[in-house]
Amino acid sequence: MPIVRWAFNIRQPLLLENVETLVTSLTDEEEDNGKPNIVPMTNLLHFLPKVECDRLLQFRVEDDMRRALIGRLMIHAFFVAFHGCSWDSLVFSRSETNKPILVEPEHLQSISFNVSHHGDWVMLVGEASGDNGVKLGVDVMDFQEQVPGESFETFSACFHDQFTSKELAFMSDASETASSASSISSITSTNSQLRRFYRMWCLKESVVKALGVGIDFNLKAFEFSIQEDETIKPIMSTTVQVHEITPEFSKEGWTFEEALLDQDHCYAIAMQSEMVGCGSISDGSEMQRLDWTTLLKDAVPLPAQFS
Repeated sequence: MPIVRWAFNIRQPLLLENVETLVTSLTDEEEDNGKPNIVPMTNLLHFLPKVECDRLLQFRVEDDMRRALIGRLMIHAFFVAFHGCSWDSLVFSRSETNKPILVEPEHLQSISFNVSHHGDWVMLVGEASGDNGVKLGVDVMDFQEQVPGESFETFSACFHDQFTSKELAFMSDASETASSASSISSITSTNSQLRRFYRMWCLKESVVKALGVGIDFNLKAFEFSIQEDETIKPIMSTTVQVHEITPEFSKEGWTFEEALLDQDHCYAIAMQSEMVGCGSISDGSEMQRLDWTTLLKDAVPLPAQFS
């Protein structure tokens, strides 16, 4: 079963050539000074229905709005590109746990998809074809999100009830690896531990998002075993052991993919197959890193919403 893996770096400037027919305003770069015209992100609201725009306009931090906006555009683009939908026919809502869900077209409601964003990256995963009885979840983490100078012990103390003793040991053991590999162990050890923490948290969140459960879900109900060091090349060897089986969380059929998007960001994808013979996440498909041209090539403006 092919799985779509899309990633978008939010630091890509939105140029006039990407949305020229919709532009209502430019930044200070609009003068004829030999530089490309940079377009404010708000011009992209024309590609989304009013209910989605109203939600996006509630963000007060520009990067938060940028990430959420790109995520919404990626969902629309995914259904157009892989499921034959027209951009302006798509209708979305949200589940009780705030997960985006497709409302129309009705016959595609069972297609599994998920979006995550953090730091400089937005990621989408989704079923490329058919109803294969799978659940997909993705999470992205920025390694740089931390309090400067704070020790790993202080940072991680409030998360101890979210991890098993084995998972906590995996994070702590990074200090020994770093100490033996570097003369600046006091700095490297903390960074290595934090990177392992974010990697483990990313995996935990990918499961929660695949299940579509709330933030109060018991993260100790399942335990990860990580066999390989972080790398840009996707890792498929990570496994999970489920300690508490519930109606929504069976122990069978889980496979995972994790890797670095760059040196400052990691991602994890969780897939649970509900059908025998559906296969694993290692389906041979690769990550596609989108640019504005690819993301917006099928987009249809909906200007009537601002009239």
